[in-house]
Amino acid sequence: MTDNSIQYNFSDFTHSHYKQLLLEAKKEYEFIEFNSSEINKDKKTILCRHDVDLSIHEALNLAQIENEINVKATYFLLPHSEFYNLFEKSIADKVNKIISLGHNIGLHFDPIFYNVKTKDELEYWLNFEKEFIQKIFKVQVDAFSFHNPTEEILTFDDLSYAGMLNTYSNEIKTNVSYCSDSNGYWRFKRMYDVISIDKPNKLQILTHPEWWTAEIMSPKQKIWRCIEKRAEKNKFFYENTLSKFGRNVIDW
Repeated sequence: MTDNSIQYNFSDFTHSHYKQLLLEAKKEYEFIEFNSSEINKDKKTILCRHDVDLSIHEALNLAQIENEINVKATYFLLPHSEFYNLFEKSIADKVNKIISLGHNIGLHFDPIFYNVKTKDELEYWLNFEKEFIQKIFKVQVDAFSFHNPTEEILTFDDLSYAGMLNTYSNEIKTNVSYCSDSNGYWRFKRMYDVISIDKPNKLQILTHPEWWTAEIMSPKQKIWRCIEKRAEKNKFFYENTLSKFGRNVIDW
């Protein structure tokens, strides 16, 4: 029987190992922002991208680690996440903390939500969500990434749409190597091998903060924990609100 913890490198996805990976990368690479002039620099560069699908809490943990060692990343927020709500004060406070640590904010865009079929539709809804993020968090949003893109959606591969750099553009995919932890495991190669052995000149590292935790866990354990902690928080909020207004929690 295969040991998934070995096959899928569970021990790679801890906060301490993440810090080690960044320190290793800093030996040869400059961490840059998502804009055309930065990407075209004639030097070894890394685009550090976080698609925040599930956990703003873990996003803040990674942001703090990066800040400690002077690494700047871009956090792509998903307005249609089923796991967090950008209108919740506690969530918004964490996003603002990430911003205060010097990181950038991007848009993680779900085109399936709007059933996008044309370029005009894409740009309309990108502008809509870009404006929402910019107004809520008082930041400039210069880049977007697609959430769970289909083959049809990936045909929208111009360098920019709605005034934002497209992380799935043909130019970036052609000229920038790619390393991803989608679904809680390395999709192609381990990040350590890419930065210490392959050493491409330009590299985009995509991580999803929910997969990076203080202790070693399986991907399923991490998701179940997200669900359970959110349920606990909602229960506490309900009971605490009743208590604050002098009302009773009525049960059987």
